[in-house]
Amino acid sequence: MFSWLFATVVAVGSMHAAAAEPQVDDKTRNAARSLAEQGRDVYLQGEYERAYDLFHRAYGLVPAPSIALYEARALVKLGRLVQAQETYLRAVRTKLTNDSPEAFRKAVQEAEGEEAALEGRIPKVTLVLVGPGAKQPNVSVKADGELLEPELVGVDMPINPGSHVVTASAPGGEETRVSFTIAEGVKQRFELTIALPVAQAPHVKEAPPMRPAAAPPQRAAHGSWQAPVAYAAGALGIAGIASGVLTGSMAQSHYSEAKTKCPNHTCVEGSSGADELASFRTLRTISTAAYIVGAVGLAAGVTLLVLAPRHEHASSTAIFLGPGHAGVRGTF
Repeated sequence: MFSWLFATVVAVGSMHAAAAEPQVDDKTRNAARSLAEQGRDVYLQGEYERAYDLFHRAYGLVPAPSIALYEARALVKLGRLVQAQETYLRAVRTKLTNDSPEAFRKAVQEAEGEEAALEGRIPKVTLVLVGPGAKQPNVSVKADGELLEPELVGVDMPINPGSHVVTASAPGGEETRVSFTIAEGVKQRFELTIALPVAQAPHVKEAPPMRPAAAPPQRAAHGSWQAPVAYAAGALGIAGIASGVLTGSMAQSHYSEAKTKCPNHTCVEGSSGADELASFRTLRTISTAAYIVGAVGLAAGVTLLVLAPRHEHASSTAIFLGPGHAGVRGTF
């Protein structure tokens, strides 16, 4: 299997590689032969990483297609099919002359056949960018920590079989991470959600904090129907605000559960995460409605208290709001 590999290394002095290398001297040729022999020994012992390194070094000294062929075979044993394909092609592209040894011609022929057979074994992945930040310039996509060229995103990309980690992010945005394992000959597609940078995220203006309503002015008059109705409206408002706070807290709890149970912000229909998300949306709607009812009730109560005639001895009455509490206070 290896016999002709070393015999041809001796004769490389008359061989010119594709880049028109000058003739190789005896010292360099002997060093290449020694490295190739060491590569053979460790290859037969199953030490493919070491064999690849020795064959690669030998080829660097003497670019013989026979050495490149065995360098590619070591890479195949290591599962580095993408690199092996390129090494096979390096052997195939060797320019042969009429004086090239027969072993060189045989190596080129074998490399060509093995490269063609390897093509169908190489897995391919398609990485698709989605989300609000997908069109941002300078989106960074990395496979196993190595930055990918933009031209490789969105198309079938050859990849070695095994486990991989792909990450993507826009400058200043949150990173998306996808981990997967792929087998030989398999094609897979992955979507990477790109978030907008924080500085470009939609800005929601916060409402100013609510302040205690001023006590209505006293009026020298007898009681009327406005005061009881105002207190009732105020009580309704307080109940609405309290309900809004309670349901809002419950909605937040369901939202946190949904984030935990839905990886990559995607909930599968029928899963527990999807149920949590549905509960969050329902409670959020109820909370919003309760806040509206509360605000209307409080506003109506304050308005009626302002308009209501008062006894001269009535000192003060106020509807108040504060963090986590609300109510009506005063003397009557």
